[in-house]
Amino acid sequence: MGIFKSKEERRIARDMEIKKGIQRIRRQIKELGKSEEEWLEKARQAARIKANDQLAFVRKSLKATTFQRRMLERQLLTIEAAYQMKNQAESFATFAESMGVVSKSINEVYKTTDLEATQKNFEHAMMQAETMSQRMDLFLDMSKDSLFETDSVAGEQLVTDDEIDQMIGVSTEERKKLTREELDREIARELGEDVEKDEVK
Repeated sequence: MGIFKSKEERRIARDMEIKKGIQRIRRQIKELGKSEEEWLEKARQAARIKANDQLAFVRKSLKATTFQRRMLERQLLTIEAAYQMKNQAESFATFAESMGVVSKSINEVYKTTDLEATQKNFEHAMMQAETMSQRMDLFLDMSKDSLFETDSVAGEQLVTDDEIDQMIGVSTEERKKLTREELDREIARELGEDVEKDEVK
């Protein structure tokens, strides 16, 4: 093999890298899904035994894991869609190139002005298709890093606290109530009151 790769060899190498990237993302999504189930089970256990401090910690971990999985699913969809567009652009480029050759052959036989115009049209279409393919390649290359940048605001919209509560099986109102009860006990301790004795009385 020579030092310099042909255009077709470079295209094949890019396609292999894209497919490897897609497979890596799918594996990450699968691993996050497993981790999400483990965090969910821990959250349900903490809710059953009323371990509120542990529940708050596990909820944050569950929410972060769910957010990561959903972001990866969106990124995977974006890459797969862009890859499909790239393949379609390349198919059109092949078609346009073939038709350009056909048009040129016909023009050489008949030497007509209309067929010369047809040839130019096909060549122009071929150039457009190749330009689109190049732009798609550039887009995929640029997306390797940018697609994995996350935003905390987007994260809040993607995974809400209410949704996490539903997954665990604890209502939002119940969680707020538990928090208020904890606050009441804390205030009572600061005032030197014995809440448990008051409740017994």
